[in-house]
Amino acid sequence: MSAQANVSENQSTYLYVDAKVGSDSNSGAQSSPFKTIQAAITKANQLNQSGIGVKVIVNAGIYREFVNIGNYKSTSATLTLQAAVAGTAIITGADVLTGWNLSAGIYTRGWTYGISSCAVPSGWPGTFAPIALRNEMIFVNGTPLTQVTTWADLRPGTFFLNATYAVLHIYPPTGTDMSTAVVEAAVRPSTFAVVSRNNVVLRGLVFEHASNCINTTGANIYSSNNVLVDSVQALWNNWGGLGIYSSTNVTVQNSVASYNGGVGFHGSKDQNVLFNFNESDYNNWRGAQAALYDWGMGGAKFMYTRNTSVQNHFSYNNQAQGLWFDTDNKNITIKNGTLSGNVQAALQIERNEGPLTLQNSVLCSSGQGVNVLTSQGITIQNNTFYNNSGTNKAQAEIFVGGQAGGKIITDWQTGQSYDLFTTGMVLSGNTFENGSSGQLVFGTYLSGTDWTLFASTLKSSNNTWYDPATASAFKILNGHIVGISAWQSAVQTDYNSIWQAPVTSPATACKAPPPAYSDFNLNLDSNNYTMASGKAVATVHVNSFGYGPVSLKAEGMPSGVSATLSQTSLTSGVATLTFNSTTTAVAQTVPISLFGVSGSRVHSATFYLHVNPL
Repeated sequence: MSAQANVSENQSTYLYVDAKVGSDSNSGAQSSPFKTIQAAITKANQLNQSGIGVKVIVNAGIYREFVNIGNYKSTSATLTLQAAVAGTAIITGADVLTGWNLSAGIYTRGWTYGISSCAVPSGWPGTFAPIALRNEMIFVNGTPLTQVTTWADLRPGTFFLNATYAVLHIYPPTGTDMSTAVVEAAVRPSTFAVVSRNNVVLRGLVFEHASNCINTTGANIYSSNNVLVDSVQALWNNWGGLGIYSSTNVTVQNSVASYNGGVGFHGSKDQNVLFNFNESDYNNWRGAQAALYDWGMGGAKFMYTRNTSVQNHFSYNNQAQGLWFDTDNKNITIKNGTLSGNVQAALQIERNEGPLTLQNSVLCSSGQGVNVLTSQGITIQNNTFYNNSGTNKAQAEIFVGGQAGGKIITDWQTGQSYDLFTTGMVLSGNTFENGSSGQLVFGTYLSGTDWTLFASTLKSSNNTWYDPATASAFKILNGHIVGISAWQSAVQTDYNSIWQAPVTSPATACKAPPPAYSDFNLNLDSNNYTMASGKAVATVHVNSFGYGPVSLKAEGMPSGVSATLSQTSLTSGVATLTFNSTTTAVAQTVPISLFGVSGSRVHSATFYLHVNPL
């Protein structure tokens, strides 16, 4: 597989940038640096067009600009954009705000950057709360504040933007000295772009705080060829971190896309791509504000890709999927990955022609280990699955589902149509172990022809299956939960596999490293609940990452409706939120917000309750 960039970095011409001492009227020499990165790129582009390769060195500093390596005439000359010290050259979409007025602990100033809600992406459901469509972010001394949608919801660690009067209100964390604090607002939707270029290297840069809308990325590579991304970080962008689109021969290595509001890494219509030793953690916090997980994308998502290899990828504690190949992907290899603690699937494989191979990876403590939806030609070999299933519905160590009656997709390159069913799966040499009661080693809701096609084409062998609490943990046709013998009979394969605890517990391999940012998250099992016989029940999950106890409170109940939490304070664990209506309640749909508060750290999840009177 020729899935990588091959860029020759033999440039002898260097340009330098320094935000602190530079000037854009300088020459760009080391002793006379530019002030902005864009000034250096403009000069580098001119030299490239003359066939001269250039390396731009960016000194430590914060660069409040949008950098565009734009579409210039074709050149084979290499352009490298590199931090002098990796991680110290920060390209940010945020500006510093000053001029605050204080009243009752809340700081106020005008908002001059425009106010508009992002649009729901085409094809997405519109059933989630509009907080996921916001793109404002506020940071106080580098700490993000949580956005609330009413003045009444303000509390330490939050901010509210009044759209009617274009006024920003912030309630800084307790103990903040606002006379010296640096308050930043994300105001630029993009920080960086490479457009229709060849032979580009990006190294050691940080892209952060883009005010980008739902389903977009803050730093982007478009329609380019032979691009190397090395030791780059995409952090704390409102939705996506780093996106690569319609590009060929791309390598992304040693890079991190974490703490983004939606997806960390995103790619579409790319060919010959290598992702190696990258990490994408704690993404989809913005989606989680509207209990939007399944569409929120999480750690990394790829669509319509060809000849792509993901190796040594780490994806921890995303509030969505850890890694997702969605629609019309071919010739995909995933090796040596560690995907753990993700609210949805550790790995989701959806609507793909294949082939797609998963090998030698560890998938743990997520909603599903692998969620296979209407995809063919999937090989799952020599992997470890542990403690998956239990954060939502339709989950297991390996879960097989999809479109009833198949799904027709069209190859974006050839125009050929495929009527996809989940067929031709190979399971070989894997270990599947449940970690707590109520989990499943295998699950499905397939029935009829869909189940028959799956079962009759499955080739399964040499697997180890185990649940410490029960011998029946396979959920097969018609919802029957059975043991290994009945499973083997149902699929007519897997006869040489065993039901046995693994010799070595996989729990150690699943453990996430300490987080860069101590925090907690708050998740629900749906973004819509409908009362039946005057009652609805939501399942709440709190996960602490180096943080303390979290107090829970539901707000927004209409008259005649009450809400009761089974636990009002917990550090990590599960609570139930039960809604009850009386005969005086009015049939309506209302937004309810569940708040989690710990000190000055606040998270919320807003969902819709469809009220039916008792």
